[in-house]
Amino acid sequence: MASSLHDHFETHGWVRVPGAFGADDAAAMREVTWRALERAGIRRDDPTTWAKERPDHLQHLKADPVFRAVGTERTIAAIDEALEGQPWPRPRDWGAFFLVFPTPDRPWSLATTGWHLDAPYDGPLRPPKGLKVHAMFGDVEPRAGGMNIIDGSHRVVHDWFAAHPMPPGTPAAKMRKALLTGAAAALAERPVLENTAEAGDVILMHPLLLHAPPAAHLGTKPRFLLNKDIWL
Repeated sequence: MASSLHDHFETHGWVRVPGAFGADDAAAMREVTWRALERAGIRRDDPTTWAKERPDHLQHLKADPVFRAVGTERTIAAIDEALEGQPWPRPRDWGAFFLVFPTPDRPWSLATTGWHLDAPYDGPLRPPKGLKVHAMFGDVEPRAGGMNIIDGSHRVVHDWFAAHPMPPGTPAAKMRKALLTGAAAALAERPVLENTAEAGDVILMHPLLLHAPPAAHLGTKPRFLLNKDIWL
């Protein structure tokens, strides 16, 4: 399969699909989310009510029809391409709400801790056995809550465990610690990036791509993100 999307995903372990769904649809999603937040006393026009960095009790919104707009032909085609044509289960919803409110009282930096995977550390490189779908239903500017990733780390992870296989059943935490210690030099050579985006973008991530939450969010509005893990 030869395309710029697939080539970028294979090389870097992630790819941004700009305008995967409409800006108007993204705005409708934010409206539904704000209504739910306001019922909990978190008001869009009053940042003094934004005291909780990561608001919860929003997962019931996944079933709201407004979020089905993520699954456009463009989104589905991009997932098909990244998965190299492997069949995959169409989701009933587009995932969990990963909202992050600004934290202006903390200094900004790229993540130095918290690097992890949500998939088996010794999984295959290609074709991937799934991927992570981030549907961005709000703009994410630099230093404004973008997920941090280690560009190309999916290759480092795969190569390290191919050279250092661990016994079946090894706990993920132990594998993570072994990787971050043993492959530290190779990982340090890879760029650390923020997943910035515009509302309506979808970001696809390889299951072996190391990622971590941002250390701080210096923007002026929440990061609105749906996270869907698709496993084969």
